[in-house]
Amino acid sequence: MAFYTSCGAAQEVTGSCHLLEIGKIKILIDCGMFQGQEGPMNFEEFPFNPEDINYLILTHAHIDHIGRVPLLVKKGFKNTIITTKSTFHISKLMLKNSAGILETKEDVLYTKEDVDNAIKLFTSFLEPKETMLLEGDIKISFKDAGHILGSVSVKIEFIEDGVKKEIIFSGDIGQESRIISSPIEYWDKANYVFVESTYGSSIHDSIELSIQNFKDQIKQALNKKSVIIIPSFALERTQEILFLLKQMSENKELNDVSVYLDSPLAIDVTKAFLEFPELFSKEIETLIKKGENPFEFKELIKTYSKEESLNIVTQRQPKIIIAGSGMCEGGRVGYHIQKYASNPNNLILFVGFQVNHTIGRKISQKDKHIELHGKKIEVNAQISKISGFSSHADQKELISWIDKVKNIDCIYLVHGENNQLETLKNKIKTQLHDKVHVVKLKERIYL
Repeated sequence: MAFYTSCGAAQEVTGSCHLLEIGKIKILIDCGMFQGQEGPMNFEEFPFNPEDINYLILTHAHIDHIGRVPLLVKKGFKNTIITTKSTFHISKLMLKNSAGILETKEDVLYTKEDVDNAIKLFTSFLEPKETMLLEGDIKISFKDAGHILGSVSVKIEFIEDGVKKEIIFSGDIGQESRIISSPIEYWDKANYVFVESTYGSSIHDSIELSIQNFKDQIKQALNKKSVIIIPSFALERTQEILFLLKQMSENKELNDVSVYLDSPLAIDVTKAFLEFPELFSKEIETLIKKGENPFEFKELIKTYSKEESLNIVTQRQPKIIIAGSGMCEGGRVGYHIQKYASNPNNLILFVGFQVNHTIGRKISQKDKHIELHGKKIEVNAQISKISGFSSHADQKELISWIDKVKNIDCIYLVHGENNQLETLKNKIKTQLHDKVHVVKLKERIYL
């Protein structure tokens, strides 16, 4: 018998963790960190014994999908972690950075030593379009999810009472059109589909319109001698922004204005990206294979040390500062917001999703008074958002992704806030399938 249990990302968008039990074999798909308001849930016990998990499959390297892997190992998991090679290399950077942040907290969730122990368990690698036999008749396959570099959706197949069953876990699905990523690959059939719903009620602006909007806002702000702060995720979003700014540089639209990449993690991740040219769009792959760095341009200044970061404030304006974290919950971006947010001439430009109750969500909603690092900050700067850069599929694209899967018995919605889930559920019922279910946390489902 096969059972599914939701251990995270149920009726919210962080903490992805899904338990699949096939007979005596226990497979965990992702083990992510809860973020924002759900942060305290990271300290709760797992709703299973980590020692009993036979396999951990990771869909991609975002912290809300891998952030509790060291905790899982700390609590007793000692078996095989399966993912793509690119996700493994990026996960090492992301988890070490996560541990560095956590070790500064009063309650330490896990340490760098726990990360080192977790990294040792990344022993099996599977790439898109490949299949791996686990044990017995259980096999897994990956397809490119088009979300970030190395991201995959997962199909798990097995035989029960002579009947073949197929289950798909979407991970996070990307948009059909992206700036640097390779395109999405689609599944043809499955009995059960677990699909993310981050933008289940939303339709993104076109990527072309969003790119033009981004460039126009940068040019307008530079003409006003503004300081432009871009809170950006170190993984994928920063590389997209760098690529677009490189285009502007080559078109002489930056006018030699300094662009600071003020994130050691983003600098390291960008280097790691260059090791996998085959995972990019054809345009980016061609550039890398010709020996050109798609993320470098003459105005770019990488500030790796703390001293270099603090020195940015002494440099002349206008300037562009790209810094993490993308939701303003940590990293160096908070320092720049403290320095520049009170000036109405400056611009804070959001280029990524902001989870409920995060500082980034509050600023993006134009709250005038926020608390940051224990200090009260008055936000008078201009606030703007570019929605079309999202690495997540919108409602139309989610419907399209599901529609390509045949033989579905039931669709299960995860990884979304309630309004997104309910809207997508109704849309699926109207257009695709009458059997669709919004998964609840710790719910156990027979498959």
